[in-house]
Amino acid sequence: MIPRLITIPLSHYCEKARWALQRARIVHEEEAHLPLFHYVHTLRVARARTVPLLVHDGGILTSSSDILRWSDAQSSNGVSPLYPSERRDQVEALERRFDDRLGPATRLWVYAHLLDKRELAFRYAARGTPRWEQKVLERSYPMAVRALRLQLRIDEQSTLEARAEVLRVFDEVGRTLAEGKQYLAGDAFTAADLTFAALAAPVVIPESYGIPLPALEELPPAMRLTVEGLREHPAGEFALRLYADQRKI
Repeated sequence: MIPRLITIPLSHYCEKARWALQRARIVHEEEAHLPLFHYVHTLRVARARTVPLLVHDGGILTSSSDILRWSDAQSSNGVSPLYPSERRDQVEALERRFDDRLGPATRLWVYAHLLDKRELAFRYAARGTPRWEQKVLERSYPMAVRALRLQLRIDEQSTLEARAEVLRVFDEVGRTLAEGKQYLAGDAFTAADLTFAALAAPVVIPESYGIPLPALEELPPAMRLTVEGLREHPAGEFALRLYADQRKI
């Protein structure tokens, strides 16, 4: 059985899982769905509401972190381990921090700026998804936007708070890097680095993301200004470097 990765293609948590599978050279198929429509498939497969999901011979993995651990255990192509035994606790603590804080903040902030940009959203979010999902979304887009805003609790205040949280995490990572470190946990690339880069990707727009992202000039002006600033932040530069050096598609 070829493992099947169920995703929302633009999702940075799905990118985290996709990166780990590709890094380990694990042959797999990606099954892409639009936001909200993915429930039809995740609930049927695993009684779960979130993606990514990985369906493989041994069962079903329902979180990006579980997929990273499984991919790391399967890897046999000579890459350094994502969870080195001597630093595993540190790596996992950093991974949880980014999963719990950075990921939700970058997701909310980006959705807040792009949901109303219908053409831009369709151009990038719909890539590889079933045509029937696209047709239904075309007819129900305002309703879908309202549902996502309610689900993610997007409003002016939460958008400001999300931006502040992104900056806090970036500043924390920047202070770690200021100590002269090349990576966040030791002297080699680990799950901590992969997780940070993947979950920061929506606000720094790396070129090597798993699927195409909007170009800077396509972004709304206020969003573009913030993204440009975050790309120049030491943590943003770090995320872009990790994509350039470590993300092989």
